[in-house]
Amino acid sequence: MGKLRAAQYACSLLGHALQKHGASPELQRQIRQLEGHLSLGRKLLRLGNSADALESAKRAVHLSDVVLRFCITVSHLNRALYFACDNVLWAGKSGLAPRVDQEKWAQRSFRYYLFSLIMNLSRDAYEIRLLMEQESSACGLVSSILSILTLICPWLRLKP
Repeated sequence: MGKLRAAQYACSLLGHALQKHGASPELQRQIRQLEGHLSLGRKLLRLGNSADALESAKRAVHLSDVVLRFCITVSHLNRALYFACDNVLWAGKSGLAPRVDQEKWAQRSFRYYLFSLIMNLSRDAYEIRLLMEQESSACGLVSSILSILTLICPWLRLKP
């Protein structure tokens, strides 16, 4: 995917350079068209990200640590929803679904992405705490769960 993005950006840069140096309109048009095709290809490849995130959530459900299972599963589910919203936005922008409310779907997309990040940060904080507890031989599973729930409460009050 990274190589496709690099090729798309290279076409964009080449197109600007060709325009600046007075290349033929036909060559400029071909470069712009190639850039558009590369962009479309990247977007089409992103359609599979939702399915990949769902598969990751299915795998995370089987983790033995309840806090990690919760954080990772919820993170993957929110990432799947983020990609689904992103796909709806793309369909609206590309003209496939012209009546899509861009603002509403962008807001939903942002919320799912944000919640996924919050869950990942919660998981990281929990893992750091586990490492610290291993050092001091203290147990704080209940405290970790309460910390995560404290982070989640404001999210639950947001309107869908």
